[in-house]
Amino acid sequence: MILGCRLKNMVWVMALLLLSGFSAVNAQTVGTTTADFLKINNGAVPAGMGGAYTALGNDAYSVSYNPAGLSYIRASQLLVMHLDSLANISYEYFTFATATNYNVLGLNVIYRHQPPIDNGNGNPPVNASDLSVGLTYAFKLSDSLRAGGTLKYIQSTLATFTGSAIAGDVGIVLDKLPYGLKAGLSIQNVGTGMTFDQANQQQPDPLPMFIRFGLGTHQEFDGGRALNVAMEVFKPSDQDIKMGLGGEFWLFPGLFAIRAGYKIEGLGAVTQNVFQDYTLGCTLTRNFDGDDFSLDIAYDPADFSTTLEDTFFFALNIKFNQLHLL
Repeated sequence: MILGCRLKNMVWVMALLLLSGFSAVNAQTVGTTTADFLKINNGAVPAGMGGAYTALGNDAYSVSYNPAGLSYIRASQLLVMHLDSLANISYEYFTFATATNYNVLGLNVIYRHQPPIDNGNGNPPVNASDLSVGLTYAFKLSDSLRAGGTLKYIQSTLATFTGSAIAGDVGIVLDKLPYGLKAGLSIQNVGTGMTFDQANQQQPDPLPMFIRFGLGTHQEFDGGRALNVAMEVFKPSDQDIKMGLGGEFWLFPGLFAIRAGYKIEGLGAVTQNVFQDYTLGCTLTRNFDGDDFSLDIAYDPADFSTTLEDTFFFALNIKFNQLHLL
């Protein structure tokens, strides 16, 4: 009876959020949102798979794609990532998650910063930074259905102006489908707008809302080798529909995995740089006393029509075999 009530409530919540999400998507146009740092494919493993992680995510990286994926964690996991991006902009990424039975709690912090910007004409340099702090709760509804939600605080600073917002993410994962398939759906950044100039009663700028839907499959072979393949449709509220394809193969189980992905930035667009839309990645891992210590790496090459620098992701990924509290 309790499980049935929880499931019914979750279905209603997802239906309402889908309706509000589609309404917001239709209301916003290109360039109308703020906090653009939320649009990046966070996490070295998902980035190496072209961002196709809404269905297959089963670890701490899931908080950036589908919070329901966090429910697969059985003990504790720690992620620390550094990303060097364009114009000397850097991203710091921290996630810690720990489980109690089938309930999982997670803390995620993203911080984007850059060197001071030259303001010219003898004016002092301008500082710019962005921060997101989120708390995630994920749980198992049934043998084949999982759900999760994230509440986060978002802040952006430019010179003397600072804006903040409160937002939430929700998601579900349906697994144990035929042929080893999993399906995932998530809605992200549903919340308040961000206002920078309070004195002039500036209208708040909306956050970039996302609707993600993904399908994935996990296949195992003799010798413990595993293959994960996923596809994802991704609709930002201020951009065209995007698509991601990705795959991961554990060449040496528990030791070395390789990844590749392909990004389609607009389903109706014709790209001029098809060879710059791929991503690559790998994981090197070593087990110490039952805990897995991994180095996750991803590479996103430059697209010379829009960006001039390659992007490299480096993350320390620790999966503990026992519960560890912050």
